[in-house]
Amino acid sequence: MSQRIERDALSHILQAESVETLSLSQLIRLFREDDRLADFLPDGDWQVDPRNGDRVLFHPSRAQRPHDYLPSPSSAPADAPACAVCQGRTTGVIDVADLSEGFTFINKNLYPILFPLGEGGETVRAHGLHFLQWTSSLHDQDWHNMPLADRVVVMQRLAALERALLEDSGGFSPASEPGGKPSGRRGFVLIVKNFGRLVGGSLAHGHQQIAWSNILPGRLLDDQRFEADRGEVFAAFLMCENPPELLVRDYGPAVLLVPYFMRRPYAMMLLVKDVGKRHLYELTGAEIAAVAEGWHDAIRAFRWIMPQVGREIAFNVVTHNGPGAGLYFEFLPYTQETGGFEHLGLWVCHGDPERAAVRIRTCLE
Repeated sequence: MSQRIERDALSHILQAESVETLSLSQLIRLFREDDRLADFLPDGDWQVDPRNGDRVLFHPSRAQRPHDYLPSPSSAPADAPACAVCQGRTTGVIDVADLSEGFTFINKNLYPILFPLGEGGETVRAHGLHFLQWTSSLHDQDWHNMPLADRVVVMQRLAALERALLEDSGGFSPASEPGGKPSGRRGFVLIVKNFGRLVGGSLAHGHQQIAWSNILPGRLLDDQRFEADRGEVFAAFLMCENPPELLVRDYGPAVLLVPYFMRRPYAMMLLVKDVGKRHLYELTGAEIAAVAEGWHDAIRAFRWIMPQVGREIAFNVVTHNGPGAGLYFEFLPYTQETGGFEHLGLWVCHGDPERAAVRIRTCLE
């Protein structure tokens, strides 16, 4: 039987059954009172690159994170390394929900990129909360091989955490805009997935990362600027302007497509059609299911195509939420390295968007 964390092991680290029963101030207290985080805390130092507004967090202790990804399948031993998560060697759990087999759960990140600082100075220093959502208690189950009903549950719990972090200010200091100016908002929820050692993944057990931050990341600021400049959110623009031959799948409430400006082979975007929606927690049941289907198909395509083209499976998923975005997701496979021209802003892509779309559609048939 593959590795998994059992309910009995979970019970020893369970602090709440549902994030919806916790206020933001209670979540903050759970972080501050967890001694296991003490050796890996950030100090809140950050700077802005004045050329493009990119934010840089300084966090040396995060380099100590354990890694269980193997260099390549050919070097894999007969027995996979023991998974710390499956053994219950992790932090307190603040949300758990049953799946058709096993369960999904959310806990505190042992190596947080953000931490709730004490009173004073919070408007100029980086602070917040950092969570992990484990897609399934079964080690080998993730978006590509779980039934739709289970994927919907996982997405619903992700939405519930997003709502809890955005709708309850908890008396926390306002979030910052560039230059440290208060934004009037109580924070930004950042949702990403890193899979594979080449793209920042450290643990093979399928998971998402969720950060609640007082700092607005540069790409989300780009979304806001796009809306301000063009009078429409980016999701609306792309659904109108992207060529129809680059459509991968239409799920009704959402579409999966290859963008006409594809920077790396097989990159995709999933866009919610109702561009008035800005967050996961605003979605209807049908929209949540469509998003869960899009995640499933994009990740399934990567896992099929990347070995075929001689690449190690590695990809990022990035959520664009909040003002300026509508609601959309980028699926970014590590199909090509980044060279010097790309660092200058000139992207040389070793692929063609139309051919990529054809191949993706073929593998999903």
